[in-house]
Amino acid sequence: MNITIIGAGAIGGTLGAHMIRAGHDITLCDADADHVAAIREHGLIIEGPVDEFTVAAHAITPDELPDQITHAIVAVKSLHTRAAAELLRSRLTADGSVLTVQNGLTADHLIAAVGRDRVISSFVNVGADVMAPGRILQGNVATFRVGELDGGRITARVLALADALPYAQPTDNVLGFLWGKEAYGAMLWAGAVSDLTIADHLEDPRYRPVMIAIAREVLAQAPVRVEGFDGFEPDDLEGSLDRLAAFNRNSAKKYSGIYRDLVVRKRKTEIDEMLRDVNGPIFNKVAEIIHDIEDGRRVNTRANLDELAEFVAALPASPANPAS
Repeated sequence: MNITIIGAGAIGGTLGAHMIRAGHDITLCDADADHVAAIREHGLIIEGPVDEFTVAAHAITPDELPDQITHAIVAVKSLHTRAAAELLRSRLTADGSVLTVQNGLTADHLIAAVGRDRVISSFVNVGADVMAPGRILQGNVATFRVGELDGGRITARVLALADALPYAQPTDNVLGFLWGKEAYGAMLWAGAVSDLTIADHLEDPRYRPVMIAIAREVLAQAPVRVEGFDGFEPDDLEGSLDRLAAFNRNSAKKYSGIYRDLVVRKRKTEIDEMLRDVNGPIFNKVAEIIHDIEDGRRVNTRANLDELAEFVAALPASPANPAS
């Protein structure tokens, strides 16, 4: 396939590197000029326990995009989706399509730019981090599903993408996987206010009520049947914590991308985009703490998670928080 990947960071770069190695014609587009320059000079380097390889890649910045693009993958942070959609608005051909491999429910920005019938969605749980310009750590192999936004059928274009992308499988319920990721992601947001690894904050008995309550809060808002993945099962959140902790202990990616944005890269997170998707007292409290960290009023520490645990314990009992 001939595909332009907009956003060649952790996920976009990992997928692109594997596809280049498999023989696909991939263009990597990224706004980070240093990242693009490093790829041009040294190739794109994938490292870590999954595989170690380097591919020569065609890397460009957004101002170098061609006038016409037939197939695109959007892999930018969700807060940059609107900008990526504008890059495609006048470039995507009439018979073209764009696949989002982002966190969150980001398809609406792409739909507004290119039309609903040209947007395909996916759920990606593969863990990866940009370690330096041109270098990406792939921490694990995990669930990857591609599907039509409206579900109910698996089309030829979904099958073609699933065949071309590493680890991908087609699904007729991609939104069910995305809402599962929203619930699991809420646990990661809660844990990221601390300095604990993903596995540590998921299995620590002091914080299990927080993790279960915030996941239930999100699941209560899901408009579709939620799918399980990589140890997460919406009907068994207690058991999910043990399975997800074990899954993350076996990954070289120990901290979430949220934590790395706050502590390592010191940049704005996707929290405001997440607040478009979900709401509720627990997640709103997490967002308040995240905003404090972003603005320098707090640092990532276990004390924040202790505060969150006290907040959850004080909430009145509800279907989302029956333990209170």
